[in-house]
Amino acid sequence: MKGKLLIVSLVLFCINLNAQNPLGFSLSNGKSYVELSFREESNLIVVPIILNGKGPFNFILDTGSESGLIFDRWVIAENNLVNARQIPVYASNGNKVTDLLVASDLNIKMTGVEASQQTMLVLSENNLDIKGMLGINAHGILGSELFNRFVVEIDYEEEKIRLYDHAKFKAPRGYKKVKIDVKDFRPYITTQVKQRGHKKVKVDLLIDTGASSAIFLDAERHEEIVLPKKTLDHTLGSGITGTLDGKIGRVQKINIGGKFKFRKVLTSFPQDWRIRKELTDKDGVLVRHGTIGSDVLSKFNIIYDYMNEVAYFKKEKNYREEFKFNRAGFTFVAEGKDLNEYVVTSIIPGSPAEAIGLEPNDEIIAISGKPVFFYSMSELNGFLRGTPGSTMELIIRRNGELYKKRIKLKRLI
Repeated sequence: MKGKLLIVSLVLFCINLNAQNPLGFSLSNGKSYVELSFREESNLIVVPIILNGKGPFNFILDTGSESGLIFDRWVIAENNLVNARQIPVYASNGNKVTDLLVASDLNIKMTGVEASQQTMLVLSENNLDIKGMLGINAHGILGSELFNRFVVEIDYEEEKIRLYDHAKFKAPRGYKKVKIDVKDFRPYITTQVKQRGHKKVKVDLLIDTGASSAIFLDAERHEEIVLPKKTLDHTLGSGITGTLDGKIGRVQKINIGGKFKFRKVLTSFPQDWRIRKELTDKDGVLVRHGTIGSDVLSKFNIIYDYMNEVAYFKKEKNYREEFKFNRAGFTFVAEGKDLNEYVVTSIIPGSPAEAIGLEPNDEIIAISGKPVFFYSMSELNGFLRGTPGSTMELIIRRNGELYKKRIKLKRLI
């Protein structure tokens, strides 16, 4: 695991733009297969794209979103927004957060694949600190567009995306085939959850590459989903409508698709999680009980076949690695022109960070004698999940003064 609890469903609602795309993605030069490279940043898949001949721009590949989304409207030309439909977005308290604009006539290119006359959502005003949370400049998300058109393989270990023409795709050896449900252009998988002293519970989870953590379960609306005895209050993620708060704990056992089992899975239990609960089509009703994110997905090489509603899973080398949580007890964001300045944002009560007096707005200057600008955000997150009992020496700046702090890591959950 390389990241923690950053983005949960950047688009927290359902808007279908796919029918408005007269020309979908196609592989260049009549090919039946193409391979793209991506960067895994904070457990999210970041791909470079050329948009209307400009770029490359960094887009997050997000199976949890039906449609593409552009964070900053300057990325495209104003003529793409002529007579654009405007969609208001409201927070759970009823207050308007922002407007989404529907941009049209967009041309998108990636290595070996391209599309023309596309539509995407655009934030009227970008109030999301995505670059601060990721430590890189991210300009938008790609939703279901590629998955609707191709069989899509995501190889986390090699950081490759492989696109296959449906007509020429053959199921590979060494993979396990798992049934998925594709509703509103998003994939769902049946999962069993088991807590100590309680019976197994069957849940349907959205497969969401745009959520960096492991599992989210909706305990508020599913009476059989039981909170662990030990939990921490925590900010679980961020989206257009604001932050998502709740509790984090560990589920004793999880069985994914009847094929793969994990123990002591780090699980988030959101509070006031206003997800769309039921999805209906000619085959019946599917109830969403939560999300399975990249902290689990990255333990596999996965091939998604939306057309046939199946996925193929193969274990990666990190399959048996434990699910780690922050052992220092503070979170931070990246700032500065080069996004290599790191500032503390929150302190977990009862944590080592609280014990040494670390405070929000403290700037981290150095770790173990090395200036932090040498490190990426993913590397710093790795330090915070180090071996329990090990120590880190921090140099921080507070109100213009430098302080030395020694922090001893411990398991918080």
